[in-house]
Order: sequence, then structure tokens, then C-alpha cells
Amino acid sequence: MNQEKSKIRIDVVSDVACPWCYIGKRRIEQAIENTQISDNVQIIYHPFQLDPSIPNEGVDFNTYAENRFGDGYLQKFTQVENAGKSVGLDFEFEALPKAINTFHLHRFLTIAAMEGKQAELKELFLKAYFIDRVDLSKKEELIKILGQIGWSEDKTLALFNSDEATDSVKEEMHYFRQHGVGGVPFYIFNKKYALSGAQPSDVFEQVFQQIMQEEGITVQAESNSCDIETGEC
Repeated sequence: MNQEKSKIRIDVVSDVACPWCYIGKRRIEQAIENTQISDNVQIIYHPFQLDPSIPNEGVDFNTYAENRFGDGYLQKFTQVENAGKSVGLDFEFEALPKAINTFHLHRFLTIAAMEGKQAELKELFLKAYFIDRVDLSKKEELIKILGQIGWSEDKTLALFNSDEATDSVKEEMHYFRQHGVGGVPFYIFNKKYALSGAQPSDVFEQVFQQIMQEEGITVQAESNSCDIETGEC
């Protein structure tokens, strides 16, 4: 049991259409489990767009990937797919319906944070896009997903057609770019330590151990280990 009420705050800068962000999420979750600090962790997600030029209706993924990465682009995704498998994620990029503009998704995540549902929605979006291969540019699909966190169809459509959280998302993205965040995932721990990329779980564990010492956080830890290869941004 936890003997202190100190929290480890983790600010995560990431995009929904970012496979390394999903891999990093799984790896840091494994590190939290290994160090038995789930009750002492607060995770806050911040917006980042890898490609804001994608139109709101999205574009065919394979066409987009070929234009961006060139011939043989699927071979370039092999490392990502293998890293995904190592943490239980079944990526199949060729089967993705579209490359999407994620701005609206970040607005919804920002609003969900005010309701204490951001972490739940983040997982739902990542799973829907990468695992279920859902076209997240379609309103009807967003209605289904947001219904899982208790939003009605009317609420989702009203928020989609509004500009709520637009300024907040733009300001946050500008802030992190101005402070040198050029790729994601990017992690900030207790506003003191930073890590870039989907690091192995043991790297996250080392940061947690350091902060636990500094903050006097004591837990009854179980012995678990996870040997996962490094993912770079």
C-alpha cells in the first residue's frame, strides 16, 4: 500500500495518429505496473499534430503514405509493427482506411479532461484507429466512440460543430513546439525530467524510482520485468 500521498505527474505530448505514441503508452503502463505506483500517478495528455495539413475529411492512407514516404513505404513500417506486437498491439498499416486530421480529436480530449475522462478517451481513440481501423474522420464513428464515455449524440455533434477548446488546443501545440518538442511521444515528469520517444519500460522505471526517492513515495512492489526494444520518434 502507498504510504505517501505524493503524486508523480506525467505530461504526455502525443498525437492520436501516432503509432509510437500508442507503443509508448503501453510501455509506460508496464513501467507503472512494475513499480506498483498506479495510485501515485497522474497522467495528462497534451495535443500535437504530426501533419496538420491533412484535410478534415482525411485521405486514403496508402496513397498518403506512398506520397510521404515513397515506394516500399510498408517495409518502413515493419519495425513499428514488430514493436507493436511486443506490447500486444496488432498494427496493420496497410489496412488503415485513412490518414486523418486529428485536430477535432484533440479538442474532444481536452474537453474530456475537464470531465475526468481523458485517459479513457485517449485509449478509445488509439484503439479505434490503429486496432479496429475505424475512420475517425466520420461523425457517425465519433458518436459511437464518445458514447462510450457517456456523451450523447446531440452533445457530440454540438461540440463537433462548435469551436470549444479550439484556442486551448492551438495554444498548447504552439507552446510545446516553441519549447522544442518536435516529435512525439514526449514525456515530462513532475515538470522536471523529460524523455523523448517510446522508451523501453525499464527506462521509465528508472525515472519513477528517482522521483519516488525524491518525493518519499514508498510502495510494496512486486517483482515483474519487461524486456522491450526501444522505439524512436
